[in-house]
Amino acid sequence: MSGDLSLQPPTDGISSMAWSPDSNRLIVGSWDGNMYLYHMAAPPQPPARLSHPAAVLAVAFGSNPTIAFSGGLDKRVREWDLASGQCKVLGKHDDAISSIVWCAEYNVLITCSWDSTLKVWDPSAETGLALRSTHTLPSRAYILSYAPSSQNLVVSMAHRDVHVYNLPALATAVEGQVLEPAQKRESALKFLTRSLACMADGQGWASSSIEGRIAVEYFDPSPEVQASKYAFRAHRQTVDGADHVFPINAIAYHPIHNTFASGGSDGFISIWDHKSKKRMKAYPKYPTSVSALAFSPDGSKLAIGASYEHDNALSAEEQGRVMVLIKDTVMEDCRPKAKA
Repeated sequence: MSGDLSLQPPTDGISSMAWSPDSNRLIVGSWDGNMYLYHMAAPPQPPARLSHPAAVLAVAFGSNPTIAFSGGLDKRVREWDLASGQCKVLGKHDDAISSIVWCAEYNVLITCSWDSTLKVWDPSAETGLALRSTHTLPSRAYILSYAPSSQNLVVSMAHRDVHVYNLPALATAVEGQVLEPAQKRESALKFLTRSLACMADGQGWASSSIEGRIAVEYFDPSPEVQASKYAFRAHRQTVDGADHVFPINAIAYHPIHNTFASGGSDGFISIWDHKSKKRMKAYPKYPTSVSALAFSPDGSKLAIGASYEHDNALSAEEQGRVMVLIKDTVMEDCRPKAKA
């Protein structure tokens, strides 16, 4: 794509992406059973490949750019020393690990799983003692997103269940303690949530569904704030007079401008300002579905994972197309427009 830096991609679909705290490294999880480590050096170098026994569904960096975490279909929570390539298994879930987040203020890793649990880990603990606490959820968990500025953690699950946890309470809970979430919500989206990301200012989150809708919601439970939540249609096309709806697979908030990007199975990425309720930019179509998005912490780059999503009938050629791209125009593209 014009203007995008292309990196050597995985051999199968891209599930997740995460930037190091210094914005100089990118890790990518893939269905091919590997986590890929990219250094943002010029010219681009082939990535280091960190092998897993099964598909990698979730990746995250720790507070240090040489420490990363991963989880996936093999149910194990792994910590990686990227300098040496050494791996340590912190523990496991009873089913696939679907999402992980690192909470730097408390030095804890939080994981969720298809086994309907949320787990809190202390990677600095001695071997076998990393698990801090386990919390039972009402249904299969798919997505975690953490808002450091308000210390809220959002868990998105099957059956439109959404829980909001207070991070200080969650980080200090002990095994066996029953911790109720701060809020229990029903998603504003009527169909399965595909992606969710907290706002950079910590006020709320945006989520997307398989039927081409995006919802904007807020943590503050007061009626006046709740009245401002809304949902809208996106990533839809009219083809031969018929409305075609595409899953929206990825949402990411810009860390400085607090606007967000959405990527869909239609191959498009759009930039939105949730406050003005406007689309600010639409990038040219990518040759396959957009499966993952991640802004660098310094706000200068957007990592784009484009790969086959298992929801559309695609040709063998399209299924084999996998791309990792870096867009470096986003600091300006994501800047909210001044009101006239």
